[in-house]
Amino acid sequence: MKLYVIRHGESEANAGKFFSGWAPVALTPKGEDDARAAGELIRHIPFDKVYSSDIRRVIQTQQLALPDADCERTPLIREYNVGSLMGKNLQDCAETMGEAFLKNRAAFDFTPYGGESNDMVDARVAEFMRMLEQTDYENVAVFSHAGTIRSIIDYVLGVRTPRNATILLNGAVSVFEFIEDHWRILMLNYTKEL
Repeated sequence: MKLYVIRHGESEANAGKFFSGWAPVALTPKGEDDARAAGELIRHIPFDKVYSSDIRRVIQTQQLALPDADCERTPLIREYNVGSLMGKNLQDCAETMGEAFLKNRAAFDFTPYGGESNDMVDARVAEFMRMLEQTDYENVAVFSHAGTIRSIIDYVLGVRTPRNATILLNGAVSVFEFIEDHWRILMLNYTKEL
């Protein structure tokens, strides 16, 4: 199986530098272009199955990239739930909440704000990946978020990588392969500009 994972296009939260998490944030015009560009990269692939997060910016990305696809929406591949930080500006949080916030953000631990931790997101993503492993699909498209893609990378590698070690571009395509009960990374962060 080849798994094509597409990060959503630039969202209003990305452009405005605020926490979105599970908020119904829309794509910007640039984000819409990101989604169409991702579609150009994958449109020729005969997908057996298409999944997307059930969050607005990802749904928009999928609909622009593969408008004719029959897509299954799932909460298993949502971004981190950031709890009460949703909608708040990152810089304002750093200034008003100080060192504790900075430590939690660096650790991607949003449980102090009623959200999720790395372990919680990893568990959701692992459930999704194990479900995929039980199928006989050849090509699968997954439209999702940076946090989810990092969890997929960790699942494939079998180790937790530093969350900020890889910058995942909006609209980028990453490709993984499942062969003989093992995953491998074929490509990360591919965009039309490469």
